[in-house]
Amino acid sequence: MQRLYNKKKVEGSNMKEKRIIETILLERERQDRNMVRLEFNVHPDIVVMNFIYEEPAGDEDVHKQRHNHDPELMDEETFEALKKELYDRNIPFKQRRDEFM
Repeated sequence: MQRLYNKKKVEGSNMKEKRIIETILLERERQDRNMVRLEFNVHPDIVVMNFIYEEPAGDEDVHKQRHNHDPELMDEETFEALKKELYDRNIPFKQRRDEFM
């Protein structure tokens, strides 16, 4: 029974990685926003991935701008697997491990 659970956990993790990579690739292709990089904020129990975009030109109508993609939440294991894929696809990212007092 434990093997089945572990197998499902691994398959689920792989599916989440694939879904996140597909989302990143779609965001890079957007015509209305230019994604500059990804930013990963690593906390002790969770990793938050934010999409960082180029600042829009000041002459654009602020009411017609599409909003940025929502942050993605993941565990550190998924993050480590994603890093390799990001390096392979030459997708820029920044990793932060801020310590708060």
